[in-house]
Amino acid sequence: MAVNDVVILLLLGGIAVFWWQQDQFHRRALALARQACDRAEVQLLDDSVGMRRIRLVHRRAFELQIVRTFGFEFSQTGANRYSGSVVFAGRRVQAVDLDLSQPLAAG
Repeated sequence: MAVNDVVILLLLGGIAVFWWQQDQFHRRALALARQACDRAEVQLLDDSVGMRRIRLVHRRAFELQIVRTFGFEFSQTGANRYSGSVVFAGRRVQAVDLDLSQPLAAG
């Protein structure tokens, strides 16, 4: 097996692991969004969350952390839409936010 083959296998393996982890975070974000909406007695619209942002954050010397932000929409009455988010810092849930201050524009 040539070095190029090993590099390609490692790269494909890394992509597969990253994809699997993203799916796990997506499932956790959806569960957390459902929980937050249930507690706030609002309706999670479309029963879905979507990746809004993924970035690397420098924490300490030589330490990087992946921060993932998932977004979702919810409604109080079914006639209005508000934006919410679930943020993971590394594997830890950093925030679950239901923003009732600004309804989304209709359109």
